[in-house]
Amino acid sequence: MLSITEAFTADLLAREADRAVALSQNTAATRIAEEAVIRATSGWQDQKKAYKDWLGVTEDWNPVERLAEARNAVAHGLGKLTKRQLRNEQSVKAKLQAVGISLNNGRIVLSDANLAAATSACRGFIERVDRAVQVRSTP
Repeated sequence: MLSITEAFTADLLAREADRAVALSQNTAATRIAEEAVIRATSGWQDQKKAYKDWLGVTEDWNPVERLAEARNAVAHGLGKLTKRQLRNEQSVKAKLQAVGISLNNGRIVLSDANLAAATSACRGFIERVDRAVQVRSTP
C-alpha cells in the first residue's frame, strides 16, 4: 500500500513537472527537469520538498513517513528493524507506535487492524495530495 502511495506521488510530481516544462518547448529544460524529477522522487523527504518548492503543496506527510518505517523493516529487514533503523531506534519505535504498530524482539508485528489503518492512511494521503495539486493547477 505504501509503495503504491509512493509511486502515485512520484508519478503525479513527474507529470506536473513535465507539463510545466512542455510549455517551454526547450530541450535543455526538459533534460534538466528529468534529472530533477529523478532526484526529487528518490525518497519521501525529497518528494515532500519538491511538492512544497515546485507546486506549493504542503500536505502532512507524517502518516506515510511513519508507515515507511514499517515498510522498510519488512522489505529490507525481513520483518526486523534494519541496521539503519537501529541507528535511530527510539525515533523509529516512536513512529511505529504512532501508527499503532508494535515490535516483538525487534520484529514488526502487524495485525489486520494495522493493515486496515495503513490502507486508510495511504488512501487519505493520496486523495489529499491529488486534490491539492488539482486545486493548485486550476487557473
